[in-house]
Amino acid sequence: MREIDGSAQWNTISSTLSGTEVKKKNLKSRLGYQFRVRPAGSDGPFSSPSDTIVALGLSDGIKTLFHGLENGTLLQNPGAKPVPLEDALGGKEFILLYASAHWCGPCRNFTPQLANWYRSLGGTAKSAEVVFLSCDHDENGFNSYYKEMPWLAVPFDDDAREQLLGHIRVQGIPRLVVLDGKTGRILVDNAVGQQMEVNHWRRLAGGKK
Repeated sequence: MREIDGSAQWNTISSTLSGTEVKKKNLKSRLGYQFRVRPAGSDGPFSSPSDTIVALGLSDGIKTLFHGLENGTLLQNPGAKPVPLEDALGGKEFILLYASAHWCGPCRNFTPQLANWYRSLGGTAKSAEVVFLSCDHDENGFNSYYKEMPWLAVPFDDDAREQLLGHIRVQGIPRLVVLDGKTGRILVDNAVGQQMEVNHWRRLAGGKK
């Protein structure tokens, strides 16, 4: 691997690989990186350099918004497993903050609709991510409701949950706020009942309506 800066040397990041993918953390260059490989145990030449690859990290705006997150982790289903914030949201074009609660009838009607849309985006390469901000009265309610959801969540007992709810000024639920993943700017104040169109959000992010 080498950074594209005109003079960087090649560095070995792994002596062996299994499969066709490799993960590398702390790739922060805006210029990008190139990679090359050769068969294991071979002293022969490396492959030609790959196309330039730019790492999709977490934007400063999103880091600021989630700065109060305890341990820097969100929950991820299935299993409500902790996942680092940068792994969860890095490179996403749009981040949707979903304020909802299990006791709220309109929320329980909307959540399956949102889940169907979310699953239609595909796997890890999807352009948008949803983060659940619970408005439940207790952790048992949160745990029961979150089991139904396929996306991320801020832990119920994490102070960042209240901070984020305050940031988007939740007064009624369900509430689905669409953020620009590059800046943290609010693009849609409440997408509940609206068409969930990523291309429309791209136009808004570019200053168009």
